[in-house]
Amino acid sequence: MRKSKHTQIYSKERQSGFGVKAQFFLAIVFSFVLWFVNERAYSQACCSGGVPLGGSLGLGTAERKSIQFLVTYDFNAINDLMDGSRRLSDDTRSRTTHSSILEINYGLTSRFSIAGVFPLIRQERDINAYAGARDFTATQGLGDVAMLFKIRVLNPEKKSDWEGVVGAGPKFPTGRTTFTNNLGLALPADLQPGSGSWDGLFWSFFQKRNVSHPNLSIMGVATMRITGENKNYNQTQVYQFGNEFQFNLGGNYSAYLQWPLDIFAWFRYRNQAEDFIDGSAFPGSGGQWVYFIPGVNIHFLDNLSFRLSGDIPLYRQLNGTQLTTSYRITLSLSYNLPLHNESLIFN
Repeated sequence: MRKSKHTQIYSKERQSGFGVKAQFFLAIVFSFVLWFVNERAYSQACCSGGVPLGGSLGLGTAERKSIQFLVTYDFNAINDLMDGSRRLSDDTRSRTTHSSILEINYGLTSRFSIAGVFPLIRQERDINAYAGARDFTATQGLGDVAMLFKIRVLNPEKKSDWEGVVGAGPKFPTGRTTFTNNLGLALPADLQPGSGSWDGLFWSFFQKRNVSHPNLSIMGVATMRITGENKNYNQTQVYQFGNEFQFNLGGNYSAYLQWPLDIFAWFRYRNQAEDFIDGSAFPGSGGQWVYFIPGVNIHFLDNLSFRLSGDIPLYRQLNGTQLTTSYRITLSLSYNLPLHNESLIFN
């Protein structure tokens, strides 16, 4: 079979355009990862176990035979010392979490897609002791990789104003859980990059467009993690993080200011059960949180967008005394790469 001259030229132009855009996006991803890896790695560590759910699983379903990339940087300032719902006055300790997350979503069909989440996590803990002494610990490494199988349960082609997607999959214990302090003692489980356990993830997304206005929509995202056990915690103990549930509900308004953009605001409810060590509840773990999350999503190209959002705590009810989030900033870059072109006709 012979391809027409016009089709050949058109195909080359399209492939060239896709190639330039793909190279641009991959260069950003590569630079992003290099920046993280080249940061200084310290001998001690601190990190939250597993994938930070609030900053991941941010894509819906990819279109058939296309790949979506989502690169996220999440800065979490953990400076507020809480006892139950009461904030304590304490400026002697602080923690910071830097999460760099790559999510890849591939559309198998018009209804089914598969996603992989690959986190790199760096944590820093700073304690100001007596007489001006300072105890600083930090670590970084690969977190727990997750995979999600998604199915579109509401077809937007049949119901143009509605979209619904559900998904489920495993979280693998790929993150390290054996970091120690200067004395060679294992750091607590919540300061390790990984959880050391196989977990189950369940996810759902819905959207209703044209709510009282063509540019206004409401959206909701629910995520649940059912945790397993780390049977080799501190080499001799069994540790299990508490099950975690998050529900996000908010609105989105589409506008145009030089580029198309979406202005959104979310409320996030998070509930985490107590952790367990050797079958007993671990003190100072688990609680309930409510956050307000404003943000903006800018579409520079049809398939390239940038998102900025921030988490502001509104309500916190913790079990015991814990350090918790003061504020959180999230930056994301998403890119959609079509792998097929139905417009091309070969003769």
